[in-house]
Amino acid sequence: MKLKQFFNLRFKLLDSKKNRLFLVLFMLVYAMLFLNIFIPFNIKDWMPLSNSPQFFTLSGFAMVGALGLAFSQFVLRKLFKLEQFKIKQFFLWVLFELILLTFILTVIYNDFSNWFNFIDEFLFTLKHTFLIIIIPYSIVLLILSLFRSRYELLEMKKEGKNVDIKNKLVKFPDDKGNVKFSLLLKDLLYLESTDNYVYIHYQANDILKKELLRNSLKNLEKILENEPIRRCHRSYMVNLINLNIAKKAGQKILLKLNFVTELIPVSKTYQKEFMEYFESDV
Repeated sequence: MKLKQFFNLRFKLLDSKKNRLFLVLFMLVYAMLFLNIFIPFNIKDWMPLSNSPQFFTLSGFAMVGALGLAFSQFVLRKLFKLEQFKIKQFFLWVLFELILLTFILTVIYNDFSNWFNFIDEFLFTLKHTFLIIIIPYSIVLLILSLFRSRYELLEMKKEGKNVDIKNKLVKFPDDKGNVKFSLLLKDLLYLESTDNYVYIHYQANDILKKELLRNSLKNLEKILENEPIRRCHRSYMVNLINLNIAKKAGQKILLKLNFVTELIPVSKTYQKEFMEYFESDV
């Protein structure tokens, strides 16, 4: 991949407000601990004179920085309509945040008499602000990147699993155990009992078709127990992959399947188990 193409890619790690809040809080906690434990850069020598305990003074630096970062991520990004970044925009925004935080800290914590003095203090503060925020900022991006990679991996596995399941071949034996025909799971719609036979309803090229099989729903229920095919009525079993709508009509529960116009009823015997199955899937 060329460098230009890389910098034009979407940067998604800070798209969500939850991730931005995590960045702000992590930076706050890190800065408070870092400043108070290590007291870096001889910071005590250039802290503003104050009667407050050292902990509160140093924590004030961290708090001001976190508020400036929150203002940047939640207010300015919305104001400038930058809810999404390209990688090159992200790097520029980080540079802008660094300058913004440095400006705020310079104005609040430095006593300058002229512009030359201000510039000198600004450059001094810029260097130390960069050294303080670069590590936690990088850690946050690494953590978010790992979580995103894990999420994408799980989604890929889930998608792959769904594809495999849908393309699985389901075999339908008769009452003597002889397989009479096979059908892709994704094409199967529902099974309908009629005397000593079962109609297997399925779709082929968006056309509803059916096959007659000498067997009972009770036997098929045992055979298909590991498939997403559930008994919902003494006369019906449905393929949950092709379930479109489950709705209540008074005390009744009715199912609408893909490619099927009529509604399939759920009898009281199966209502509790059937609804629990869908509630666990929400």
